[in-house]
Amino acid sequence: MTAESLSPWPVPPPDSYTVDDLFTLPDLPPHTELIDGSLVFVSPQRIFHMATTLYLLESGLCRSVPDHLLVGR
Repeated sequence: MTAESLSPWPVPPPDSYTVDDLFTLPDLPPHTELIDGSLVFVSPQRIFHMATTLYLLESGLCRSVPDHLLVGR
């Protein structure tokens, strides 16, 4: 038994993944992306995550920009 057969993740081919692989590999998570030949498994963003991230970014920018500039979403 090899390490590849024990892994729950697809083992990449030596020349990296292609778009065809992305559409034909079975059982990939729904939010899988292909970036530079690698499969990237991303989590879907939730409202709480987006709202918190936007708030933190906006408040940090408001504190650091000069007074003559405005920060908007």
